[in-house]
Amino acid sequence: MRPNVLNFEPALALFAPDEDPLVFYRAVARWSRALLAPGGTGIVEINELLGPETRDIFLESGFGNVRILRDFSEKNRFVVYS
Repeated sequence: MRPNVLNFEPALALFAPDEDPLVFYRAVARWSRALLAPGGTGIVEINELLGPETRDIFLESGFGNVRILRDFSEKNRFVVYS
C-alpha cells in the first residue's frame, strides 16, 4: 500500500479480516437499507480488485441500481447504489 494512504488513514479503515475482506461492505449495505432516504444514493470507495464482489453485496441487499465507477486511471474505484 502506498505511504500516502498508510500514513493518513487509520488501520481499521484499511485492513479487513483476511477471511472476510468484504465484511464492512455488508454492514454498509445493511445500514444503507435501513437509513438511506427513499430515492437516495450511496457511494463507497472499494478495493479495485473486488469491484464485482462488492457490487453484488449491494444487489443482494435489495438495491436495484448498482454500478461500479472507475477512477482517472480506469481502475474500479467506487460502487454507487440506490
